[in-house]
This record gives sequence, structure tokens and C-alpha cells, in this order.
Amino acid sequence: MSNTPTVIAAGGVVWRERRDTRQVLLVHRPRYDDWSLPKGKLTPHEHVLLGARREIEEETGQRVVFGPPLGVQRYQVRKNGGTAEKLVHYWSAVPVDDGEFEPNDEVDEISWLPVDKARNKLSYPRDVDILDALEHVVPVVATIVIVRHAEAVKRKDWDGKDTLRPLTSNGKAVAERLTGVLAALGVDRVISSDAERCVATVAPYAASINRHITLWPEISERGYEADPGGLRGLSERAWKPGKVTVVCSHRPVLAALSRELGVKVGKFSTGSFLVVHRLADGRLVHDRFHAP
Repeated sequence: MSNTPTVIAAGGVVWRERRDTRQVLLVHRPRYDDWSLPKGKLTPHEHVLLGARREIEEETGQRVVFGPPLGVQRYQVRKNGGTAEKLVHYWSAVPVDDGEFEPNDEVDEISWLPVDKARNKLSYPRDVDILDALEHVVPVVATIVIVRHAEAVKRKDWDGKDTLRPLTSNGKAVAERLTGVLAALGVDRVISSDAERCVATVAPYAASINRHITLWPEISERGYEADPGGLRGLSERAWKPGKVTVVCSHRPVLAALSRELGVKVGKFSTGSFLVVHRLADGRLVHDRFHAP
């Protein structure tokens, strides 16, 4: 058995609607003379969503935002004279601008094709399986990103009001890195507990898109302890059609908040998040991530 580490890669099915026809974007790799979905290996310590976005842009010129997950591929590749398992994560991906493709040694041609033609052109059956998964997760009506605040100064080390307890230096770094991840998800609405540690977690992203942070005291630890019933009715306010909303709260509140939003979740480590997509048929599709 090989002890070679697993190769982690990520990519997406990039799609658009043209004249009532769904088109997807394929790439041609001259090294293998094949047609495939855009993807690539992550760099060390790179968050999988950021790696997927970077690779798609490098291969196609398209800047994208991600929707629901489409599945994972596992297969063997040659590495260092032996073999290793390759693990590739895929998401639905929609272009946010008309990027310009520049042929290179890795990808020398791209092609927008209707789904049926793309299915026939793809070189690998595993890519066809990922492409077929797209039909089952679009369209998306609304998306919520549920975040536990980044690491904060410990209670025993803080003399002020608990609501003013700040992030640690590591927590601040996670908040900064979260900016790129939320951008990759296309977040355009920011909601937070009124506690400083939650506000500071999403503030860098809100500033990057010039958005106001809407404060919900009822999802703070203090607010929830005072009135657990205050969460009732928040689901209707959170699920806003056509929007991708980030909601930042606290570990003791997240289980109840998630139930109110219609999602069952487990434990959240600091800075981790859950992405939940509401589909047109009412189904919820979710994707869980560690802190960036």
C-alpha cells in the first residue's frame, strides 16, 4: 500500500443560461489531449473554496461564485514514481464577469456548450457524473452561510463586558481570510450578533463589499439566554430570495438558530461555517467547512 499523501484538488461546473439554454464550460488540456471540467490542485494551507475559485479563473479566465456542491471524485494518479489517490471537490459555479481566456501550456482551448453536447464531449465518465449532478441542485432560491465567530480572548483573561470581548490575533487573521471565502460564495448580505467577537468576524468582509452589518441581538449569547423564544420568526427574515446571507453567532446559540432555519447541524469550531442552499423545489442542500 502506498503511503503517498492524497492529492487534494477542487473545481466546478461553470454554467450560464443563454437563450433559455443552459451552457457549461469545458477546458482542453493539450498535455492529455482531453476535455474536462476546470479544476486544479490546492496550494499548501489553501482553503478548498479559494483553491477552486483560483483554479477556475486560471484555467478559463472566468471569475465565479459557488453554489451547491456537486460531488467528489476519487481516482489514482501517478506521483513521484508511484501512485497516489486524488480527491477532487466540485461545486456549481456561475461567472460574475466576462473574463478573457488566454491559451497556455495547461489549457489551450475552452468551449461553452449546451449540457447534452458537453456530456458527449467530456473525456471521462466521472466528469459526466459531476455534470449530471448540476441538474439536481439548480436553481437556488436563497443561500445562508452560518458562521461561528472566530477565536476570541478567553473569558478568564477579559475584565470587561462579555459583549465587548475581542478576537485574538489568530481570530483576526481568520476573519481576514474569511473575506475571500465569503466572496467566493457571493455573499451580499451580512447579519451578526451584536457581540464584538461576532461583528469583528464578518466586519472585514462587510467592509470589502461596502455593506452595512445588520445586528440581531437575539442571536447573541446574552440575548438568547434572556429570551430563547426570540429566535422564532428569524427564519423568514434570514431566508431572503435572491440573496446570499452570512449570519454570525455563538456556539451556545447555533444549534437552536440552525433548527429555526430548518437545518440540523453538529458542533461548530471557531471560524467554521455551514453553507445552506434553498432550492426551487424546497429542498435544502448544505456544505460544511472548517475555518479558513
